[in-house]
Amino acid sequence: MLVAGHAVNDLSANFISGLLPVLTTVFSLSYLLAGGIAMVFNLTSSLLQPLMGRWFDRTQAAWLMELGLVVNCIGMSLVGIAPTYPLILFLVGTAGLGSSAFHPPAFSSVAKASQKSRGGAMGVFLSSGNTGFFLGPIFAGLVVSIFGLVGTLLLLPIGITTFLLLLRARKAPGKGTIAESHTKTNTYTVTLLAIITALRSITVQGVITFLPLYFVAKGDSIVLATAISSLWLGLGVVGQLAGGMLSDRVGRRPVIIVSLFLGSAFFYGFLATTGPLSLIQLAISGAVLYGGWSVIVAMSSEAAPDHIGAVSGVMLGFSIGIGGVGAVGFGAVADAIGLSAAFYLSTAFSVAAGIVALLLPKQQALAL
Repeated sequence: MLVAGHAVNDLSANFISGLLPVLTTVFSLSYLLAGGIAMVFNLTSSLLQPLMGRWFDRTQAAWLMELGLVVNCIGMSLVGIAPTYPLILFLVGTAGLGSSAFHPPAFSSVAKASQKSRGGAMGVFLSSGNTGFFLGPIFAGLVVSIFGLVGTLLLLPIGITTFLLLLRARKAPGKGTIAESHTKTNTYTVTLLAIITALRSITVQGVITFLPLYFVAKGDSIVLATAISSLWLGLGVVGQLAGGMLSDRVGRRPVIIVSLFLGSAFFYGFLATTGPLSLIQLAISGAVLYGGWSVIVAMSSEAAPDHIGAVSGVMLGFSIGIGGVGAVGFGAVADAIGLSAAFYLSTAFSVAAGIVALLLPKQQALAL
């Protein structure tokens, strides 16, 4: 149910991406105002996550998970019937608040229920979120095409049903929980992982945002450009699963290091070549770069076993927040020197993340 809940939560979180083209037309919005809708959601969903995580660690208020998910879905489902732009901003901000409340207790539950195979479990959990994130715009476009903007209300029963199932699963007696460890946090490791996350997210978010434009600029159709970008994200889901499971066998540090250096190398190979070879290297780069993400989150939870909510909030907050800021910077650089050159520059950030990863401790016992 944690996996299903994460998929539904992130499907709702990226619902707005599929709604923006319609909202822009219906409300005659400028690109600036349209971007403001996405910005409000990103701010409330990313900046508040560390605070929500810290509060959860102190209170162990597990109900935040179910409440956050249903608030996210309710807020986003009502966007389609909102009569004014300010109300839309309020609703997406509320949805973002719900998403920020869902993640810390959910990550903590996954970590506590998967002591012997945390990397693999975290890979499955994160991959479900990425799958929901990928399907969000598709589902939004489908329901709006069939029912109009009122079709967003179909998200409401999905959210309520998942809320009830999560609530039932959490209250049912079962295995997988552990007692408080009261182990001191390894702040050195957590700090390094936060830096790695921030640097990596600049590269990844730049690719997510501007890869379709790169192919369109080269003369490809929008359909082909978006299909290639979707494939990059889809292979990233596979990479997360494989990277998490592999890290349970060989350790977290080597998987993170190889993911960053090898993923960057393949993306540089994509930029430097043409034809099928270029596309193959692009596909591999997505799988490899994403292969280290679940491992970073798993390693951070092991470095701060009594503060999993807070550190997961920091990791996700950095990933979304810094990545969003980096995408704005990427656009400014691309305007000045071109898309290809901007990609070469932004990929250097994941290389830098790999260099920082070399400083991670080699031992598995990360807590002091």
